[in-house]
Amino acid sequence: MTDLIGYQERVEWMGAEVLTLAEVWPPRPRAVILGINPSLTSVTAGHYYQGQGARGRMMMLVKAGLLKVNDGERQFERAAREAGVGFADLVRRPTPSAADLPKNEVKYGRAQFETKMAAHEVPLVIAIYAPPVQGYWKRRYSLATRAS
Repeated sequence: MTDLIGYQERVEWMGAEVLTLAEVWPPRPRAVILGINPSLTSVTAGHYYQGQGARGRMMMLVKAGLLKVNDGERQFERAAREAGVGFADLVRRPTPSAADLPKNEVKYGRAQFETKMAAHEVPLVIAIYAPPVQGYWKRRYSLATRAS
């Protein structure tokens, strides 16, 4: 076995061991940023949201004032913990694309995540991509769709 870097961890997922990212749960979370599943790029780096597109979307949260990153800082976990924000994924298994996830795996992950949300009493879920929203709330959303 190789040494783990950053937030990498090995977990049992649906009967198999996978290398993934450890979830980040502040003691009293005020929000959690939910992904559908970790990207291979992020797992290899050992940090959340390391792909170019994901970094750009996370920087929008920085510009909005949710997170405060230091100049040149390339990871978001420190800033998230300090802001009381966690990181989690519906599906713990990394894949090249969210399109590679079977529906039964998303359903399994949704049940796991709902348990964690209740245990941590998280009041707000933030998604920087549509697939976590679609997977968690079981429906497709567009900019014109409003949650009720």
